Amino acid sequence: MGMKFLTENLLDHLQRPEFTELRSVLSTRRYTKGSYICQSEADENLVFIVAGGRVRVYLGYEDKEFNLGILGKGDIYSTHAGTYVQALEDAELLMTDVITFRRRMVGDPEVTKAMIRVLGNILKSSFAIIDGLAFKDANHRLVALLANEARRHGIKVENEGIRIDVDLSVEQIARLVGSTRQTVSTLLNDLIRAGLIERLGRGKFLIPDLTALESVGGIHLT
Repeated sequence: MGMKFLTENLLDHLQRPEFTELRSVLSTRRYTKGSYICQSEADENLVFIVAGGRVRVYLGYEDKEFNLGILGKGDIYSTHAGTYVQALEDAELLMTDVITFRRRMVGDPEVTKAMIRVLGNILKSSFAIIDGLAFKDANHRLVALLANEARRHGIKVENEGIRIDVDLSVEQIARLVGSTRQTVSTLLNDLIRAGLIERLGRGKFLIPDLTALESVGGIHLT
């Protein structure tokens, strides 16, 4: 029973009887695709759990955006972290203020584990962005974006590789890697010609050999 408890989805976990009181203070908010859950100067300190849809967390600097992560169902985050959070698609969030959340959830292992996972991924992305800005060109940042998506959300297709659906236009991808649409379009075509990726549709790619793709971007992940 203990093992099952720690591997439950966070949303399932909150259905347990001992969390009736917490659920009563979580309000449901719905956001349409493209709308902001918070901007970097957020004046509300809220904690939210994604109940449906996907949202992206990013940093904005001048005219560039730097993607920190994409949150999906069951992920937890806070609005007062100095980042932008935007709905990638229509999303449903369960929200409460930070003080209430701390009071009700102190010492809960499942929530702590979910928070550490998300913040750990975002911290890793932050270091990757700093590294990319300092040392890598747009090609490396593009490869890193595709490889990270493959490792986190990719679907393995037997004998074919890993399928990813970033659900972003070339222009949006260009903003995420700090480049222009034309450059990213050229780089994607280069990767396709090299056989490192296959385009399946808008924002959908097949990566036949992830290790080969990462080696082109100078990425060495374990």
